[in-house]
Amino acid sequence: MLDANKEKQVLVVDDEKSICEIVKAYLQKNGYSVFQALSGEKAVEIIKENKIDLVLTDIKMPGMNGVDLLKWIKKYNNSLPVIMTTGFPTLDTAIEALKLGAYDYLTKPFHLEEVVEKISRAIQTRQLEEDNLLFSKLVSLHEVTKELSSTHILDELYNRFLNYSIKVSRSNGGSLLFFDESLQLKIVLASSEPYNETFWQLPVFGAASRRAIDKGESLIIDSGKECISKEIPQLPEFIQSYIVFPLKTPKKIIGILNLVRAQNTVSFSKLDLELINVLASQASISIENARLYQNIRENYLKTVRGFALAVEAKDKYTHGHSENVMKFTVVLAKHLGLEGKDIEQIKYAGLLHDVGKIGVDEAILNKPGKLTPKEFDQIKKHPELGSRILENVPFFESLLPLIKHHHEFYNGNGYPSGLAGEDIPYGARILSVADAFEAMTSNRPYRKSLSHEVAVNIIKKEKGKQFDPEIAEAFLEVVKALDKL
Repeated sequence: MLDANKEKQVLVVDDEKSICEIVKAYLQKNGYSVFQALSGEKAVEIIKENKIDLVLTDIKMPGMNGVDLLKWIKKYNNSLPVIMTTGFPTLDTAIEALKLGAYDYLTKPFHLEEVVEKISRAIQTRQLEEDNLLFSKLVSLHEVTKELSSTHILDELYNRFLNYSIKVSRSNGGSLLFFDESLQLKIVLASSEPYNETFWQLPVFGAASRRAIDKGESLIIDSGKECISKEIPQLPEFIQSYIVFPLKTPKKIIGILNLVRAQNTVSFSKLDLELINVLASQASISIENARLYQNIRENYLKTVRGFALAVEAKDKYTHGHSENVMKFTVVLAKHLGLEGKDIEQIKYAGLLHDVGKIGVDEAILNKPGKLTPKEFDQIKKHPELGSRILENVPFFESLLPLIKHHHEFYNGNGYPSGLAGEDIPYGARILSVADAFEAMTSNRPYRKSLSHEVAVNIIKKEKGKQFDPEIAEAFLEVVKALDKL
């Protein structure tokens, strides 16, 4: 019994000092650490400043009585068990206390053995509830970590991680810091006001972050308590509790997670620490993997971008065409409501859509006159050739249908597959309009560029024929908006 109770802290509240002393002495004999308060107001101060595991309080006290204290406790920390005592028992009083969330009820005079038994049972019950809560949260964390690992887009991953951390820990605000190329910690994401980037630049957070990195350990700092290091300043007065986590992979520390709770809330607990440690460990690995993925993808992009430049080097008239198409497709895709991965997909498809022209004879690409049917057949091969060039690169798998089918017509008269309507991939239909407009408004070996007005009229005329009518209409809205800039 003594060992089990060694770290448990009980607060005894009673306006009769003699009762407090007797109960305190007996509880200490049974291994508990005991605080005492002669009023509800003093009890509030002790609860705010210490980790209390149970409150034993009299109901009838001057000033803040036991029922008022119980109401405050349930708002401050609903999981803190409270046992009520009174020398004037009534059924109504007992029912009210239990309804308000009291764990149990004792009438004076009580046996001290009964007090110890009820306290022990209440703390055990709370521990079981915390274990069940931890289990349920760990199950939820399993789902969260699966979702974190489902994206390789770093900004999206940062947002998910910070939002989940704030939610799981019931924090009021948070921030993420990572090392830049010069190995300096930089804030990459912060929650909304008042816990914005300016807030996280306060000296206390910088000092605590440095210590967490140096020690490789998380750190909890509570308002009004002496910090573990004199080098760390006091928290702002409106912050109750602050926790800092080093974000670690198996090989190194990559950054810092900061979380705070505002005044008049409960401080972070060991349970919060355990939960966020699980989440932070998984998120750190996901972030490192996403960075690795991004680096590999960027290397592939540099290589394939070289292909695009090689194509344009063969055809002096199309210099910058792919870059311009990419810009048009991104603006149009956003206007149509696409986001995240879909925007990224359409962006790179725009850049690489003509990569297959590297396999087309340069003389055909630069022919100043009209192409023969045989020459045009060679041109028509470039969408399929482009998709074949990229098909063995895993990062570009999702781009292949867009590149292959960006010359399909909505009425089915396009190439290479003669697809029509909704059978044409949505991204390819977006790319088709952007590609056609950019081509029409650029110089070609067989003609000079058309004016915007002429190109717009052609797109209007081809709605429902060459182009998806809804996408074409959206593109015309985009062009009109750009013309006004």
